[in-house]
Amino acid sequence: MPKDNPAPAHPYQKLGGFLKCMVAIAIIIPLFNVVLLFSDTGFFRSWRGYEGAEFWLQLVRQLCMFYIIAMQLTFAVMVLRRDPRFLRTWQLVYIGTALSAAMSMVLRLMYGYPENTSFAYGLAMDIFYITQIPAGLGLFTLYYAKSVRVRTYMGTDEYLRLGFFTKKARAPEPAGLDGA
Repeated sequence: MPKDNPAPAHPYQKLGGFLKCMVAIAIIIPLFNVVLLFSDTGFFRSWRGYEGAEFWLQLVRQLCMFYIIAMQLTFAVMVLRRDPRFLRTWQLVYIGTALSAAMSMVLRLMYGYPENTSFAYGLAMDIFYITQIPAGLGLFTLYYAKSVRVRTYMGTDEYLRLGFFTKKARAPEPAGLDGA
């Protein structure tokens, strides 16, 4: 009886480890963000309270959020399908996140922080959040560039050439296909 899907020669040829966690997170976080958009303080319930420039800045921020949601879900599907463009998509998520964080900071600087938050504390938290974005981008890009599991699972190192920050990165050797 012929098998349509033969068993992988190495366990890393199946989705697993930290890569599997990243796919799960890329599915769960967008769902959570959609729920937040419709919460009592979310944009879709409070947009009438914004006027003038604040409305337009909030709208741009929400468009960034939709972009991030779409890119995270696209990333998850790309990894599941072994699409080599997944790394570029993940890096685009971080670029969208940086734009959204910058827009949030501008909004709070122009229109104030919540009433129980001091300006200094709010600004410090915004700066702390914004500095996490390039740090996360760097760490995750390093993981994808150095991970033997990712290289073996993808079956090629083309994803490194398609990434924005990994074009010249040397790919790790894939795990042995002889079951070792």
